[in-house]
Parts: sequence; structure tokens; C-alpha cells
Amino acid sequence: MNSGSLYSMMTTGFSTHTHTDSKKLISGSSKGQSAIEYLTTYGWMLLVVAIVGGSIFTTVQGQAQLETSGFENSGVSLVDSGMTGSFYAMQLRNTEANQIEVQKITLSDSNTEVVKRPEETIPAAGESTFQLIGLAESNAQNTVNVKITYDSDGLNNLVAEGTITGNLELNTEKAEPGNGQWEFVDVSKVPQRTVDTSGMSDFYIMKYEASAKSNVSNPPTSATPVSVKGNIPWAQISQNEAIQVCRDAGYSLPSNKQWQAATMAEIGNASTQPLGNTNSGSDANGNSGTPDPTQNGRVLTGTGPSSWANPIGVYDLNGNVWEWTSTVVDQSHPMHKGGSDGNVASWNNNGYPETLGSANSSLGSDYYWSSSNDNRAVRRGGDWNGGAGVGVFSMSLGNAPSDSGTDFGFRCSLS
Repeated sequence: MNSGSLYSMMTTGFSTHTHTDSKKLISGSSKGQSAIEYLTTYGWMLLVVAIVGGSIFTTVQGQAQLETSGFENSGVSLVDSGMTGSFYAMQLRNTEANQIEVQKITLSDSNTEVVKRPEETIPAAGESTFQLIGLAESNAQNTVNVKITYDSDGLNNLVAEGTITGNLELNTEKAEPGNGQWEFVDVSKVPQRTVDTSGMSDFYIMKYEASAKSNVSNPPTSATPVSVKGNIPWAQISQNEAIQVCRDAGYSLPSNKQWQAATMAEIGNASTQPLGNTNSGSDANGNSGTPDPTQNGRVLTGTGPSSWANPIGVYDLNGNVWEWTSTVVDQSHPMHKGGSDGNVASWNNNGYPETLGSANSSLGSDYYWSSSNDNRAVRRGGDWNGGAGVGVFSMSLGNAPSDSGTDFGFRCSLS
């Protein structure tokens, strides 16, 4: 089965045009034999959906009944959808007379909710495809609620609602990306005094610092990043390279605010942060990880005690290697302190120190390193010999996006 294919839906009584690409929607006028051949070719995990609420079809394989309901009498219709790689792809059509802006797409069931905030415009009579995380294939029939919130012609927070029922489930653990272990960040559980997550979608982040699938020191940028315990951290990499490495694998390098949200998810108390490799292989209490044989002072990913992970299970956010974010700032940004260094005295919930000065116990003794230059790339977390100055509130703006070092690493995200 080709994981890159869009496993399509059929609709009936709605579409007035026929798609000739076999990966796209099969219109109501082309059912019959061609539909059977298509369904047989593209596998068992198919969403067969009718825009007319409650219509039911039967798949060729497994004889499972799949259906949608809802989406009637709204300015948004669901045209096509299905699983493609790590995403659930949803094609929406604007049926309003004016352009609409899709603000939020929410998938939910009785246990889980996943929110996407695309803030994307669809022109009148236009269509757009959105990629959503959290849905996985399932052998059982399940129903997932879909709520699309949009603005149109001066009216805000309009809603189109419906359900999708089929061989899929909303399961953020089962649906996590490939290439190792990841953790899901529900941004609604992030303390807003630590980082403002308004406008931020839920996302996944690597459980461990990125390493190469080949588990070698200083891998080429053509290597695949993985999230695996016990590997050599991928270091000696620039921000530019880290962005490209994550992108080539189908992921992203997290922004500074995403990195902070991942560290503080479900903590609830800003003074609580994980320990880590801050003293050349050990933490402040003398607990240690497995030494990295290729670099004195570093440890292999995720090999420290459980106290080196935050409450959602993300390891090595405090020390080991500095982690690049995708954020770049110049001197005009308030994140930039104009070349001043110092302990973080107060924290702005936009993800950077508000003031520097004496160490603030609620922020650890975390330190801020700045530069008098523009175009500085944001690194977070600190490295293996930073002592009390590193932690989840430490930050460095000392380097350009093209710089690299033995203590410069990263982890990828997916949203």
C-alpha cells in the first residue's frame, strides 16, 4: 500500500464534475465497475463518505459500513478525505458567495480532542485540503466528530459540524508519527502564564533529541532523523540544516513557542522543570546517563533517569545539547536584549525572558545569552556543561542560522 496515496471517499448527489486522477474523488456519475476497481486497488482503509447526511456505502473489502452525517446548511462542505502518511487529509469546499477563513478544525470523540488552527482563506466556490494529526487506522468501526469554525463576510465563528464513521480512530498515541517515539502536546494543557498558545495547533514532538537512523556521529544532512532512546545525539548541525532535515522527513523544526509549550505541557507550576545532563554526564544530584562514546560529556539520548523527562515524557530538554528552534530574530525584536547576558529574572509568556538580573527561583537559575547582531537563531535548553545556568527557561541568541557546533542539536515536531 502506498502510504503517500490519499485514500478517497465517494460522494453521491453532490459533485457535478468528474475527477480523472485515481487518487482523487470518484464522482457519483462514475460509480459501478470503476469504483470497485479503485477500491480494490487502494486497500481496506477507505473513508466512503456522502455529503448528503446519513448516506451509507459498503466497502469492497471487509464489508464495513462507513458514513458521514451533518455538514448540511453551512458554508463549508466536506468533499474528500482519507489517511495519507502521518496525516488525515480533508478536502473542504467553500459554498458561500464570499471567501471564508477557516480558523479552527476540531476532531473529537468521548475521550480525545485534537485542534488544528490553519487560519487559511478559501475563495468563493474554491476548495482547499487540510492535513490533521491524531487519526489512525483501526480494525474497528469508530465515529469521530468534526467541527469546522470559520469566518465569512464579517460574521465570525460560524460552524459546520458533522461526523465521520469508519475504520479509523482518534488516538494520539497510536497515531504518532513514524521514525521512533513521539509525544503529543495538547496546547490547552499548557500554563498560559508560561507560554501563550492562542492560535497554536496541537502538535507532536520527538520524545528524544533527534539522532540519525544510522546512529552515527555527525551524520550527513541526507540522513533520516529519528526519535530513539540510546542513540548518539545528532549534533554539529546548523539551524538551516536542522530545518531542512526535519522537512525532508515530513516534519518541522519547532518554533520557539512550540518548544516552550512542549516543555511546560501539563506541568502547571513554572518552578517545576526536569533535570538533565548539565554537569558533563550527570545532573545536579549526581544521577547520570549513558556516556556518548563519540563526545566527552554528552550522553546518549534518553538514557538518564525518569527525572530527566517532563510530565508528558519528553527527555533531555534540560542540558545535553542545545536545541535549535525555527525562530530567528533581529535587534528590533523584544526577545533580543541587545547584547546583554544574565539570569532570567522574569519570563514573558510569548516565549522569552522579559528581564534579566538575579536568578529567579521560579525559573531556576536559567541563563540568557544574547548578541549585538541581527539575524540570530534561537537555541533552547542548554548543553552538558552549563550547570545551573541551563534549563527549560534558558535561551541563546548568540549564533546565526548557519552556525553549528558539537553541542548544537535539535528535535522535530509535527502539527
